[in-house]
Amino acid sequence: MVVTGDSYPKAQEKLDLAHKKAVELFEDLVSPVIQGKTNGYQSFFIAPDGSKEGWDLSDEYDEKRKQLADYIDSLAYGDGSNCVQFVDVGFDECYEVEVDRTNKERVDED
Repeated sequence: MVVTGDSYPKAQEKLDLAHKKAVELFEDLVSPVIQGKTNGYQSFFIAPDGSKEGWDLSDEYDEKRKQLADYIDSLAYGDGSNCVQFVDVGFDECYEVEVDRTNKERVDED
């Protein structure tokens, strides 16, 4: 999962909240918040759990990713826009890659 926020103070505050929630859920799988090279964007990364689909550990971390995604969605403004964006990407043992969820998709569906 990659989570990114804008540079203005309210966005930084919300990104900090999302990072705190990620650390609460994923502990040592969460990177520090990293400053981009320009325009003040900041991001952090949550490493994959490494478990195969259907295994207990995979199911546990699927639920944690859902909880974080729902939390980030809860940071949205009344119009559905959100200064904190995320993408949740899944990899399988055959090296297939799939975007599992983004909050941009959630906004577009409404």
